[in-house]
This record gives sequence, C-alpha cells and structure tokens, in this order.
Amino acid sequence: MGLSFSQDLIIEQSAGNMPIYEFECPKCTHVFERLMKIEEDYGDLACPKCGAKELKKLVAPFRTNLWSTFLDGMERKVNPHKFK
Repeated sequence: MGLSFSQDLIIEQSAGNMPIYEFECPKCTHVFERLMKIEEDYGDLACPKCGAKELKKLVAPFRTNLWSTFLDGMERKVNPHKFK
C-alpha cells in the first residue's frame, strides 16, 4: 500500500477463528487492527493513540497463506535444488 502510518495490533481476546478488522481514527488518522468476533459490536472501541470513540471501519484485503503455499510448491517443482 505504501502508507506511512504506524499500525498497532491490539489483541485482547483469544485468537480462535476471529477475523482481523482495521479501523481508522478520523481525529488523528491513526490506523490499527483488532481481532474481533464477527458479531461483536465495535461501538465502544476507542483509538489507542488519542482515545477518540468515533472510528471508521476500513475495508481490509482478505489475507490468506494459500497463494504463498501454492507458489512455494511450484518453486519446489521448478528449482528443487533450492530446498535440499
């Protein structure tokens, strides 16, 4: 993305199968991530940098390691000498 802001990963719940949501604070433009249950309300969530309560939920790209697993498998077939 090439953005020049700092990000904080806030993990206050068990990792389980919860998605990561990204939020941006309109007051200070701080962007941070939060592990949350799908049905969990984020209305009480505050910006960790300035404490503002009105946050903007960002549309984050879906993250998976499936593509990198595929590429690793292809690399092993094309250049097996690299993995000895």
